[in-house]
Amino acid sequence: MKSPRAGLVRTLIAGGALAACGVALTAAALSDSASVDVEMDGSANRFDIVVAGRYGDAASTWVPSAGQWRQGNPGAYEIPVAGEDARLLLPGSHIDGRIAVKNDSPRLTGLLTLSILDPQPRGSELDPGTGNFVELFDQLIFTVREGQTVRIDHVPADQLASYVWAEPFAPGEEKILDVSIEMSEAADNRWQLASTEVLFAFGAVTP
Repeated sequence: MKSPRAGLVRTLIAGGALAACGVALTAAALSDSASVDVEMDGSANRFDIVVAGRYGDAASTWVPSAGQWRQGNPGAYEIPVAGEDARLLLPGSHIDGRIAVKNDSPRLTGLLTLSILDPQPRGSELDPGTGNFVELFDQLIFTVREGQTVRIDHVPADQLASYVWAEPFAPGEEKILDVSIEMSEAADNRWQLASTEVLFAFGAVTP
């Protein structure tokens, strides 16, 4: 039997979000969104979150520096994943990265959520030339850790739900998350050269 070929994965973080695409991971993107439900009285009541991220061999020890924080809203902030070469993802294999979000407000506390989404779902669409599926998202499995705490534990894409932090997101606080994107071992040759965008979307609102 011919072995399954790699697909392409592209990741990003937007609005407080991160996205990934295909069976080969080429880039990541971050976006964020923040809203305030209080009357504003000047710059001290500004409410905003910013994002950062890294993929590659050094991701497990990466900590964002002051100059690496970016706005992910309205446009997603892309993270280089593997330079010019696509990062191959085979059935049962995974790619790892680290993403971060910061409450960039001077004094406002927020409530933080993380959603993992497919920003451009193509469902069961087939490639007219090969007859293979073109969409990879539903064949992915996600794990998200914050330090020693597992926030999302090996959850298939079609079972994902938004994660909501119970504790307030304090002004100046940073959260650093280790992300693993795995391709299901059950994916066969029907997903050869499939691709997707995976969006890790952070949202924050003042309580």
